[in-house]
Amino acid sequence: MFRVCRRYCGADAVGLGIPGAEAMPFLVKPLLAAMANALFPARCLGCRQLFHRQAARAKEDGSEKSDAGRALADYFCPVCSGQWTAVASPLCSRCGMVFKSRVGPDHFCGRCLERPGTFTRARAAGAYDGTLQLAIQALKFKGHTHLANPLGRLLYATYRHYWLDGDIDLIAPVPLHRRRFRRRGFNQALLLVKAWPLSGEVVMVRDLLARNRPTPPQTGLDRRQRRINIKNAFGVSRPGESVGKRVLLVDDVLTTGATAEACATALLKDGAKRVDVLTLARA
Repeated sequence: MFRVCRRYCGADAVGLGIPGAEAMPFLVKPLLAAMANALFPARCLGCRQLFHRQAARAKEDGSEKSDAGRALADYFCPVCSGQWTAVASPLCSRCGMVFKSRVGPDHFCGRCLERPGTFTRARAAGAYDGTLQLAIQALKFKGHTHLANPLGRLLYATYRHYWLDGDIDLIAPVPLHRRRFRRRGFNQALLLVKAWPLSGEVVMVRDLLARNRPTPPQTGLDRRQRRINIKNAFGVSRPGESVGKRVLLVDDVLTTGATAEACATALLKDGAKRVDVLTLARA
């Protein structure tokens, strides 16, 4: 019975073969889920300790960071789930970098004043640290694709916070080169947005951009090296698709912005009206 609960608590109660389940799935399913949570605690991806999911969810319901907390409460204990830094003002109006000083309004940072770049603005859900960093790394490098759903919900909440209806026409995940895609087996940027409940006015185009050549990982490179490494690495795979459109680029992490700039350059050359950037984290 315990094995049945553990395996099927998230499935339709009818599939459990429980008498009368067809008539009252709304009663059976929550009961089985509660039994499974009590009998089979999860292991935190952060501290590796066992915890009960219901306790983590209850704590995050009252948190100021509840969007991320609820999204990650099934995978991190109540202590670890709160150990991340939400992006908040004051920040750079363009690149989204959070200023060390926590006083004053949003404004352009010195780098964006000197070199405005190609994308219009970038925003992120949180800093690339703590629980959020662990979750992104687990998805990206350890193949924990089940994290794409909660992280995608967090990213969607961030999108709805910063962009109003009618602000965006096309959503484009940053692509991987085919070699890296074959090695990894998935594009994490695509997984993050594929389940978004978009209206008919906003279209997600999974192959709007193409990575024309493989590039070494950007990790460990400085700003100039990243810009050189990624130069001319992207192009449009659907010429003319972005003409006159407002495009939102989506990726997991924004560091120096070199990848976002390269993608935006390709889209603007194709005729895009504007390119914005949204990521889970800002490094």
